[in-house]
Amino acid sequence: MSEQAQTDAAAPKEANRARVRRLFIEPLVRDGMRFKHGTSDEDQRRRLDQMADDLGYLSDDSLSVLAACMVSKGEGSNRVFWPSRVSILSFAEAREPRPMEDVPGLRSWFISAAGRTAAGIPGRLIAEFSFWKRHKRPPLGDREWEAVNRNATDFARRVELIHDRMARGVRVDEVDVRWLGRFEQTEAMLREWLAEAGDAA
Repeated sequence: MSEQAQTDAAAPKEANRARVRRLFIEPLVRDGMRFKHGTSDEDQRRRLDQMADDLGYLSDDSLSVLAACMVSKGEGSNRVFWPSRVSILSFAEAREPRPMEDVPGLRSWFISAAGRTAAGIPGRLIAEFSFWKRHKRPPLGDREWEAVNRNATDFARRVELIHDRMARGVRVDEVDVRWLGRFEQTEAMLREWLAEAGDAA
């Protein structure tokens, strides 16, 4: 990649960081938010950059609301130290959920061997996607995978029943029609990711 292309690619990220700093970080700093004593300048800069990248998906309004919320959520006896990353992300998610396509690791999970395996089991792609939607991570441990598999079976059964009713000309409830539309649209997106990954391989 040329030096100019690298500069162009970095520009939107830098612009977004500046927006988060202006609407979220700087107002809190003006109100007295700071890092704990002994935090190096380099570590402070790294953590503020990470904060700006984490919150870049938020709208301007959400950034302003989040800043107003976090001003009373500082850590320490005087409530003036920056809260943990987990706390900030939790409040941000409550204000404005991160778009699923922006969740770190989501796409790479579905274009990996895990996604290829899921694609061969009816209902499984959507069951795994639904888990990611709730937890922002893949399933872990036997209990979570058992829940995913149960959901996959339930989803596949519901799809089959709706299609069967449609094929027989039986009236299908509007709720089921909308659900099937969302199901098929999301599954098509996930299969498209897999296809694109296969083409690139």
